[in-house]
Amino acid sequence: MANVNHSTLTDPYLHEPKGVASASASEVYVANGSGSGAWKPAHNYINGYIEFDKVTPAYQKAVTTVFTPINPTFAVSLASGWTGATTPNARLIYTGTEAIIASINFSLSLKNNSGTARDVEITFYKNGAVMNGGHLVVTAASGDWKSATLTDYGSFNTNDYLEVFVKSDAAFTLDVATASLTVMGVPS
Repeated sequence: MANVNHSTLTDPYLHEPKGVASASASEVYVANGSGSGAWKPAHNYINGYIEFDKVTPAYQKAVTTVFTPINPTFAVSLASGWTGATTPNARLIYTGTEAIIASINFSLSLKNNSGTARDVEITFYKNGAVMNGGHLVVTAASGDWKSATLTDYGSFNTNDYLEVFVKSDAAFTLDVATASLTVMGVPS
């Protein structure tokens, strides 16, 4: 057998990384920095959403001056490694087994049900505590639909959960025509 360095091989003599025979579909090899690694899911994701309805509206929330969770019933689509829950609040729960870093996005259409315009703050909570980074303020006015998008990155382990909380400068009823909470994670 000829003595050939792997670095000089070209197609069709290149071969798959070690362990490929036992890797599952849609997994990637992640090196550990010590000359080895493991096969892990390439990504995981979820889309929790509120069906569009600007007339009824789709969801109403009594907002106060302290952060409280929004609590609609999210429909869930295109989920892998995540699940949606309604108890005790609307939340997305990471069910994968690998630690991940995830991009988080929450978009909604909102307005004040009636009365004076109010400044609404929206933020992400992870495992019951506010996350650093994702926090916005938008003015909710009566009869004037606005769009807002909140984004952040976070690390998640099995059973970590994500919620969206809101508060305002004064109590009022928030109308939501539609909303979408999406997460896309990759191995960390």
